[in-house]
Amino acid sequence: MNMWKKLLKKDETPPTIQKVISQLLTTTKGITLNHTWNDIMGTSGQGDLHGVDYNTLKKLFGKPNIESGSEKTRKHWAIGIDGVICTIYDWKQGKSYRGYRPLKYTRWSVGGSHEISLRLVQGVIDSHRLMEMSK
Repeated sequence: MNMWKKLLKKDETPPTIQKVISQLLTTTKGITLNHTWNDIMGTSGQGDLHGVDYNTLKKLFGKPNIESGSEKTRKHWAIGIDGVICTIYDWKQGKSYRGYRPLKYTRWSVGGSHEISLRLVQGVIDSHRLMEMSK
């Protein structure tokens, strides 16, 4: 609470979590790439993507930009979508867990700073697919 006293004007109350989240969601628009480990601290798993391959992810989000340093992931993206940090990674899909498995058969997991992360990532992928189909 002392931290807030320094930031707030006299007789002003700290913002609610809903207000903070709504400000985050409205201040940054679009997709931001190449976030760092510091940006993804505190994110957690939100679910899995279905029917998406490595080449599509690479086309949409560029080369994976996070080196995990462990054998639990081989490829890992840290991105922001409309102010929400999202991570995409191949959790326990590598050689140590499933033997050799080509990236085209990998199941991709999504993590994030908010429970909407999975829906945001899936929305970007679905929009891309619709654009490809309309060509």
